[in-house]
Amino acid sequence: MKKIFLIFVCICLSHNFYGQQERNFTYFNHWIDSLTLNFSMEKFVDMTGAYVGFDNSNLKTEEKKKLIDKIEKLFQQKEYANLYCWGHQILRDMWWMYPDNNSLEIKQMLMELYLQYYFYPGTQQIIASYELGSQSYYNKKTRQRIVEILEGKKTEEEFNAYSMYDKSMLITYKSVWTEAAQIMKKQEIKNDTILRQIRDSIIIESSNKSAKLILESLQVEPELIKMVGLLDMKECIPILQQNLQSCPEEEYRTRERAYRWTLARLDDKEQRQYIMDNFMNYPYFNTSDFVYFRDNEMVWRYIDVNYSFDRSVQIDSEGTIPAALMTMSDVYPFIKNLPKELKYSYSSDMNDHYKWAKELYEWLMANKSKVKFDYEGKKDFPWR
Repeated sequence: MKKIFLIFVCICLSHNFYGQQERNFTYFNHWIDSLTLNFSMEKFVDMTGAYVGFDNSNLKTEEKKKLIDKIEKLFQQKEYANLYCWGHQILRDMWWMYPDNNSLEIKQMLMELYLQYYFYPGTQQIIASYELGSQSYYNKKTRQRIVEILEGKKTEEEFNAYSMYDKSMLITYKSVWTEAAQIMKKQEIKNDTILRQIRDSIIIESSNKSAKLILESLQVEPELIKMVGLLDMKECIPILQQNLQSCPEEEYRTRERAYRWTLARLDDKEQRQYIMDNFMNYPYFNTSDFVYFRDNEMVWRYIDVNYSFDRSVQIDSEGTIPAALMTMSDVYPFIKNLPKELKYSYSSDMNDHYKWAKELYEWLMANKSKVKFDYEGKKDFPWR
């Protein structure tokens, strides 16, 4: 293991050195191949620190396609579970390339690959934001794949991938050898070959059992569920309703809310009303939901439920602010016809912030029929 670690350190140092040079296709191709070779082993490898920094790169579209093909081959191989995790890592880094200069074609190819191997070990989320235009990243193939994911369909390939992944960790455990040795002792057998065969049998049985349990537990992430609403995939309504009914109880009801949000976005009036009645309080409902629904009535309901100087909310790990200030801070960026005198300006005196929130609220209430909201573009939140 020390030798493996030293090789990994050398590769990382090489990556940092060459990273100071031009980051072209040759550079990335070499870096990916180097770590692919390093991770090609049966034992589990910790990939902490292993990433592909695509920032400041200038790759051409055809070069990106070659790298995507290389990623796909990592998923198609059937020898090393480490390479599935490595494939997901590169996929994520390439998706979040900075500056974000991926073409629509590349985005669609990456999304296809991500969803195709969604239930493989090492998945890292790359779901696009809820801004208008992100729907274009999902073509016919990926939409069909989303339906399969919602239906919970799992394949033999996914089972084998997780079985291999569990084996990669089990072979590093001394306890497996101990268990095998105990079996040998009971049977009064002394043979290294048989000992290894017993150990391998224990690993296979355990990993297959674990893979089955893991696959059964894997569920679609809330962000992908909500994306179904933006994609207007009304054909998914039956399975969404079915999944909602079988949602496990969670502290923040995250997955349940995702199904309700999606159904409401797909014009389910009952679910929209349920949200209005039960989920408009912060933090269940927040600014990202303004963009998701683009529903003025929901914004007004949010104000009614959350505006209060008698209650405080946590804004970060260090402090709280009155709910009234948080509410006005959340709504403020979306007001299209805001008067100049109500424009937010920083002050070291918290009383000035409270005064601003109160005046903005009073203006909103007095001009409710005239207020216009704008959900486009990047928003800056005074207290976020």
